[in-house]
Order: sequence, then C-alpha cells, then structure tokens
Amino acid sequence: MKKTFTILAIGSGLFFGQAQAEIESEFNVGYNSKYVFRGLDLGDDAYEYGLSLAGSGNYGLDWSAGFWGISPDGEDGAVDELDLFAEVSKDFGCVAVAAGFTVYTYPNGGLADDAEVYLGFSGNCYGIDAGVKVLFGTDGIYQEQILIEADLGYSYELSSTVDLNVGFVVGYIADEGQGVYASDDGVAYYSASLSFDVALSDDITLSPYVSYVDGNGGTMNAADMFIEDGFIGGARLSFSF
Repeated sequence: MKKTFTILAIGSGLFFGQAQAEIESEFNVGYNSKYVFRGLDLGDDAYEYGLSLAGSGNYGLDWSAGFWGISPDGEDGAVDELDLFAEVSKDFGCVAVAAGFTVYTYPNGGLADDAEVYLGFSGNCYGIDAGVKVLFGTDGIYQEQILIEADLGYSYELSSTVDLNVGFVVGYIADEGQGVYASDDGVAYYSASLSFDVALSDDITLSPYVSYVDGNGGTMNAADMFIEDGFIGGARLSFSF
C-alpha cells in the first residue's frame, strides 16, 4: 500500500505540474444486485463508491487517477474491496493508446493485495467504440497472468437529457500465469449490457443498467463462484465538479 501511494503521489505531482487544462473530478455512488468481476460472483447487494481525477499534460498526454470501492454482502466470504488506479494516454486521431496499473486491496478481508499493469488501444468507427486491453498480473491471484479484454460500445441520444448505451465485453486468458485465478487458457468471461445516462442537472447523472454475464468454468479455479447465464442490475449516481 505504501509503495502504491508513493507512485500515485509522484505521478500526480508530475502531471499537476504540467497541467495545461482544468482538472476534471467525479465522485460516484451506486448499487449492484451482485458484484460480478471477470466471471466471478463476489457477493450480493453491493454498494459502490469512487473518486476520479482527470486532466491533460505536456506532449498531448492525458492522465487519470483515483480510487473505487465496493462492499458486497454474501454468505461465502464476501469482502470489501478498494482499488487504486492510474493511467496515462495519448490520442493519435484514429486510435488512442493508454498504459496504467490497478492495485486491488481488501481492507476487511485479511487478503493480500492483487495488482496488474496494462496497455490498451481504443478507437471509434461508424459511431461504434472499440477497444482491446492487454493486462499483465504483477501480484496476488493475477501473478504473471496475461489477460486480453476486448469491448464494443455504442451510444444513442434518446433526448437532450437521456442517452442509451449498449456494450459487450469478452475476456480471454492468454497465459494462466502463476496466480490462482485461472487454471487454463481460453475465454474466461463475457457480458452484454444495456444502460441509460440520465442528466439530472449539468453536474449530476443517474445511470441505471442491466447486464447479462457469463463466466466460463473451463478457465478459472473457483468453480463455486461462477455466474453463468445470469442477469444483474443496478444504478450509479455521478457528481462532476
């Protein structure tokens, strides 16, 4: 944890010092009927919260950093989670490239931290957002694991205050690594989601959603935590300032 906060502090100081544009901030809270992460059911009735900062630096680099937490309920050892993240990216016009890291901590669960770094590519073609991210585990259950995650998304403006969003995500284990998350290579999970962004004001947005999620038991170890052919739902309230 101390090492992680040191990295965040150094990175924040670098980009704040180079900032050319106003820093954008967002705080959010939300509720999920289940907390499902990469095909695993990590508890019911999960309340989430998060804070993110974003801005621009020299050389056309954009940056973002923050934290996100969730508190699920469940009888099978569900634990609170707090994630710390940071990213730098550059838009080359037809494609944007991003690099970053995430540290997953478990304040009340007595579990060791998990961590990973990633490199991502994204773009927009005919109104469809597409991206692919290669993640390499550096600690914990993702140790030396290589995960490739691809996503597609499309947004449609229903009115001046309501947007409809459709998304699809699939995760593929290219190397199960030395951790305990995956036991084999192959498709680990996929999901399809439908959500709405409802602008309640210039700074407040309500985003209800429903998702169909599927975990592929052939690639992961914790078989009792899989969700297959399942629907989850929830909503998030975001405040920009």
